[in-house]
Amino acid sequence: MIDKNVFEQINDKVDLILASSSPRRYEILHDVMGFRDFKVMKPSFEENLDKALYKDDPIKYVRDTSRYKAQGIVQDLKVQLQGSNKDKLVICADTVVIDKDNIIYEKPGREDVQLKNLQKFCYQSDGNPLRVATAVTLVRWTNCNHYKLLETFHEITEVYCDSQIPLSLLKHYVASGDGLAVAGGFKIQGISGIIIKRINGDYYNVVGLPLNHLFQAIYQECCS
Repeated sequence: MIDKNVFEQINDKVDLILASSSPRRYEILHDVMGFRDFKVMKPSFEENLDKALYKDDPIKYVRDTSRYKAQGIVQDLKVQLQGSNKDKLVICADTVVIDKDNIIYEKPGREDVQLKNLQKFCYQSDGNPLRVATAVTLVRWTNCNHYKLLETFHEITEVYCDSQIPLSLLKHYVASGDGLAVAGGFKIQGISGIIIKRINGDYYNVVGLPLNHLFQAIYQECCS
């Protein structure tokens, strides 16, 4: 258990803002990391960067998306934080799944797309892992009129899918409606974890935020 004084130091220095509508990211900050008092905002940036431009560097895609979300949230803060004099630390993040061919997968949105993705991940990977990449950009907001975009960082977790999973189970999972609103169309937590044989890296990074890396960044900004 992290010393309570650490959270008190952080809360004394800044108000935390999670710039994400993801319930999974909320749970990581609130239930896992133990931050009890923070605000949630939804970024206004549309996640519509041209993936074809990132064929040779898909990690840059997720980093750019995170940073553009942060730049967009700054404009929202200018309106919403008028009159506030306490520093804010805003957490912006983006998560994607990348296959062995550097193809980027975000939220499938439709069941047919989701099933196609899952079949490819399980049956056409040739033993290669998926890379789940989460990029995080922090914004330090001071005195209502000044802000600083802190350096974007990212974490990669390798996910190995089960090539022996019956197709009927994939179809059953897709029919459940779960996974449509997450990158790649599957979650590591819950029943969809049955398609995953093992991972190499941070479990919470697959859920939506790199736990250790994020806490170290917050601690360094607020307590060092």
